[in-house]
Amino acid sequence: MKNRKNSLGVRLIQLFAAITVPLLSVLFAGGYYAKANVLDQVSRSYQNLVNSNLKMMESSLEDITINLVDIVDHDVNFLQFNRPGLTDSEYYFARMGIMQRNQAYQAYYHSVDMFYLHSSVNDTLTLSNVLGTTEDYMDEVRTWITNRVHNEDYLEPLQYKWTIVKIAGDYYLNRTVSNNLGDPSYIGALIRIDSMRSPLGNLNLQSGGDVLIVDNEGNILTSPSETMGYDFKLPREKLNRNSSFSFSHDGVKLFVVSSQSAALGINLSVVIPDSELLQGLNIFQMIINVLPFFVLIILLVYLYYFRRMVIRPILDLLGGIHRIRKGSMETQLPSSNLLEFQALNQAFNSMVVEIQDLKIDVYEERLNAQKAELKHLQMQINPHFFLNTLNIIFQLADLKRYELVKKTVRHLVRYFRFMLQIKDNSITLGQELEHLRNYLEIQKMRYQQSFDFQITVDEEISGASIPSLIIQPFVENAMLHGISLKTETFNLRISAVQSEEEADIMIIEIADNGKGSSARKLQELNSPDYTPGTEDGHIGIWNVKKRLAMRYQEKADIYFSENEPTGFRVRLILPVEYAEGER
Repeated sequence: MKNRKNSLGVRLIQLFAAITVPLLSVLFAGGYYAKANVLDQVSRSYQNLVNSNLKMMESSLEDITINLVDIVDHDVNFLQFNRPGLTDSEYYFARMGIMQRNQAYQAYYHSVDMFYLHSSVNDTLTLSNVLGTTEDYMDEVRTWITNRVHNEDYLEPLQYKWTIVKIAGDYYLNRTVSNNLGDPSYIGALIRIDSMRSPLGNLNLQSGGDVLIVDNEGNILTSPSETMGYDFKLPREKLNRNSSFSFSHDGVKLFVVSSQSAALGINLSVVIPDSELLQGLNIFQMIINVLPFFVLIILLVYLYYFRRMVIRPILDLLGGIHRIRKGSMETQLPSSNLLEFQALNQAFNSMVVEIQDLKIDVYEERLNAQKAELKHLQMQINPHFFLNTLNIIFQLADLKRYELVKKTVRHLVRYFRFMLQIKDNSITLGQELEHLRNYLEIQKMRYQQSFDFQITVDEEISGASIPSLIIQPFVENAMLHGISLKTETFNLRISAVQSEEEADIMIIEIADNGKGSSARKLQELNSPDYTPGTEDGHIGIWNVKKRLAMRYQEKADIYFSENEPTGFRVRLILPVEYAEGER
């Protein structure tokens, strides 16, 4: 892992990232800073406009309030209007004088939609005309005013400040002023909130934008545009900041500039979709967004050609070296368009040819040496077994067990016939186990009831090819070191099965219930560097290890362990191989 971190390719990518990431970051940051700066300027412009219009509204409403109070306190007609005992003509002219003054005021300011006048003495209500309204609408207005002036609980909040009220489905600002007499008269003004945004009606807010007046809870008091719908509502927690903010509604991101009037309890807000806000900067936005990717593409193209011209030839060279290290001597590097790499590849190819020739010579010498060593190792086994068998025959003859001597000699003849018939270094697993059966039958004749054995083999692998006499040393060692006539019957079990996990692996196991071995001896036997002494009885084990290493390299394993509950166990793990025509 450490070597890969220090490779040329990784360092090149790190260098590329070190250049590209800061460059793209600067481009993106510059673009978004410019965009944020434009948004800030637009926000300030709209904020100033909204603040100035809201102040104009407050000033206009204050003038209207002053006019209403002046009428109540100083207007001769209003003072006469509330006196009892007036003739019809006197009442009429007093009422008309007040309404004419209000109509003149209404024509001058264009802000009041309706003035109303109510006399408690005569219980009459007079309204100024409202353009564009129906008679039914005016009846609803009359009903609303009459209910208020006849109910002190409803009327009291309307006399001290401008109040938001809803009449006939429309929101109004209402202010009512009275002369506070026993039978008071009332004069009031109604301003449709929709009409209060008319000074900003000429703003070009593009598609989806709108000027809204909302209460402090965010509820819309004006008629929203069709794109917003009637369920549209501004977030209450952001309205008291008197600044701009963004939020999303139905998946559309909106930019809002709002200002709040604490006296009136309303907020004047300009709502613009983000997509329309920077409509005039589309080209600028496109350049900001595209430029970093354009630069990235140029850098990637540069990286591609640099990798193709420099990195790939180096990787090909390293790959060739790795393949040669694994033994693929036919490796050849392709020709390169660059003179330096062309010379390097030609030198590499020439070196490979020379190594291949040298390796063939060395391999032939090593092969001959291995064949000679294998013959020598195999010859070590035959005298060892022969001496053990002669010892058994001697003991049987000494016991005058002549029938068993005959049987032993017969098995010995079969054994030597088998040895003489072996022409190759490999035999089948079935032949090896049958050969062992002859050996164990001889041992059975010697020990009689004190010894028993069992040999089992999977039929699927009985024809598998193994080195000759590879199991014999472990069986001999079990008989030599494990058996004890003082204990229970000595049992020896030999099994050969195909691995359940890997079909191309077989497991050969030799296990007994004998004396076993010490932990130190087991550790010594399992050591990969195990070498017995010259008089060690385990020279056959060393022999097998050497032969397996010469044939299978690292594909075969041998494990030594204790058997449960007592005894010794040997497990050979070998690849399943078949000679031609055996399978």
